Amino acid sequence: MTGELCGALGIHVDDGIYGGNKYFQNQISKLEKYPFGSKKSQKFTVTGIDLNRNTDNSIELSQTSYVKNINPIPIKTERRQQENQTVTEEECHQLRGLIGSLQYAAVHTRPDLLSSLSFLQSQINSATVSTLMQANKALHIAKKHSDVTIKINPINPKDLRFMAFSDASFASKAKPESHAGMIILATHKDISCNRSCVISPLSWGTKKIQRVVTSTLSAETPALSTTLDQLTWIRIYWAWLLDHNIPWKKPEDAQILPEALTIPPRKNIERDVAITDCKSLFDLTTRTAVPNCQEFRTQLLARSIKDILSEGISLHWVHSGAQLADALTKIMEATFLRETLRKGRYCLHDESEVLKDRAILLEIG
Repeated sequence: MTGELCGALGIHVDDGIYGGNKYFQNQISKLEKYPFGSKKSQKFTVTGIDLNRNTDNSIELSQTSYVKNINPIPIKTERRQQENQTVTEEECHQLRGLIGSLQYAAVHTRPDLLSSLSFLQSQINSATVSTLMQANKALHIAKKHSDVTIKINPINPKDLRFMAFSDASFASKAKPESHAGMIILATHKDISCNRSCVISPLSWGTKKIQRVVTSTLSAETPALSTTLDQLTWIRIYWAWLLDHNIPWKKPEDAQILPEALTIPPRKNIERDVAITDCKSLFDLTTRTAVPNCQEFRTQLLARSIKDILSEGISLHWVHSGAQLADALTKIMEATFLRETLRKGRYCLHDESEVLKDRAILLEIG
């Protein structure tokens, strides 16, 4: 035993999935006295998700067949003309079933569906015929892009860094609640050097912000705080996988990425990365002075964000067109997110260069 990570085993009810080196395989074989129902490798289905190991050692998670087999809600022509009518008990049951089916895909392999599902879930108790049609539309989009998969790319553990996107939608008349969304990926340490790097999506989600927010800044700040909390948990988990001797019970004492702590924050080299498209939030949390704004709760959250960033995380600003979490908080065309998932790569550009280019365009205009 060298103390190094040899493999990993995951169990869900009566399904299991594992991978590792020869030593790990030998330990697994010792469990054969408890007969396994079946053993498959390279290409198989586990908990309803199709897994395929490619020749480049990347692993794809797909639910293409699952999504294609989801049935829409049957709505007769005359019923379609009654858009504002409240749904019947049977129609509400069918709506819940369709949302639940799509939710299973969204949670495991289809983050591009989360925003529309969040909107539909908030409408269940007051659903109308229009809601049923919107649910069928969401299913149509899911089937249209059923080839979207989650690709886990091989990255040397020494070169692996985490990248977290945080975004929020501000309340509107059509959608009175504000929502926060995040997506966290594993990537190569060169991501901070303006290079296109492979990415592996690990965690994503969207939820309603549980308080009234009065500005975009007051919506984006709790969204980033929640994202950093999730990122911190993943970093601790990853550090424990690599070294089980770290004090994981006291995360404040665990040096997750010690070499990054010695690098000046503005150089952003080899650090984990958090990303926002809110320039005011970026300025508020990256200044050397104590965060200061007129909204005191936002100011307190910004101060806590600065504390988390000091633990080896670099905050970047990107324009909304490069924000992967944008489609998780707004009902919009998620083309950029889907294409990024398909290619399995992302390039993070230096924010100062982006701002410089925008200024030039404004002068030309």
